[in-house]
Amino acid sequence: MFRKKQQITFALKFWRLTHWAKRLGHLTPFKQMAGLIVSDKVFRASFIPVREDIEVPPGVVAPREILRDYIARASHRTISYRCPCRSGEGCRNHPADLGCMLLGDAAKAVDPDVGYSVTVEEGLAYLDRAVERGLLPMIGHVRVDRYVFGAKPFNRLLTLCFCCECCCIMRSGMSRLFDAYPRSMARLEGVKVEVTEECVGCGECVPVCPIENVRLVDGAAEIGDKCLGCGTCASACSRGCIRVTIEPGSGMHEELKRRVEAGVDIE
Repeated sequence: MFRKKQQITFALKFWRLTHWAKRLGHLTPFKQMAGLIVSDKVFRASFIPVREDIEVPPGVVAPREILRDYIARASHRTISYRCPCRSGEGCRNHPADLGCMLLGDAAKAVDPDVGYSVTVEEGLAYLDRAVERGLLPMIGHVRVDRYVFGAKPFNRLLTLCFCCECCCIMRSGMSRLFDAYPRSMARLEGVKVEVTEECVGCGECVPVCPIENVRLVDGAAEIGDKCLGCGTCASACSRGCIRVTIEPGSGMHEELKRRVEAGVDIE
């Protein structure tokens, strides 16, 4: 059954409730309800860092190429006309019409008023456009997208989101939910985010981490062991004192397939 545009518009009127869900979802009375949306049984995803200055060793697939592979392999690609996060928050920094890309047979069920089908070439061009606008890709198997977009069956769906740092529900205030459901979001295997010796402890990177995993220690930034590898802190550092690198021999593509694609067929 198609999810009509009017239904999505109505749901966005209650978007601000997501803020309370992130604040309260870790508490015992609400944790079970939050788990219906963000537990690893219904939400498995990773941010894909695509900064141009990421150091990729020889023989390792670059993160953006992983996304290009997903787009090329998918049997169907549908792009939503609007991003729910930017639309719900009234984003002023990035265009709301850069919506999510739904991959697999389930994308065929999206109402034509909600999204439009694209070819492989158009999908790849869209990816480049979103990245050039400074948006961070996140790919995942996310059950709530089945209901938001009317895309089903769920086992034939992956979602490629293009997340802004100001409005994306997953890029801010997620520390409590992440602690409650730490396996839902995972850093790509082999991705390292490191603070260099040039750090002066200005603190630009501290407030932007979506899970509050960066702090100042002895006059310098320190990244904790919960890092999601999104690179948001590196983007925020005006002095370039935080590096995102890929370790030699990284099997991030294979690991992503095992974790996010488990039980899913988008081809």
